[in-house]
Amino acid sequence: SIGNQTQGEDIADNGGLKAAFHAYQNWAKNNINVDKKLPGLTKYSTEQLFFINFAHFWCTKMTDAYSLNQIITGVHSLEHFRVIGPTSNFNEFDRV
Repeated sequence: SIGNQTQGEDIADNGGLKAAFHAYQNWAKNNINVDKKLPGLTKYSTEQLFFINFAHFWCTKMTDAYSLNQIITGVHSLEHFRVIGPTSNFNEFDRV
């Protein structure tokens, strides 16, 4: 994905993460079960788990052919950049 080819979707990914996080925070304020965690995940805050889930959503195993095709023709950045970009641009990620 060449920069100007993916720019619009990259901006949308940034805004989408921010909107989703703020929606999660509003939901969490009114949910009495928000602090319940699965075994093995108790060391993470609920906000950290939000970001772990966000990154997990984009986990994928890509072939070289897929990656090259996505770079040349795709309107979205490669999946790992769809995590790195929005989290790097979001102060709340650094805070939690």
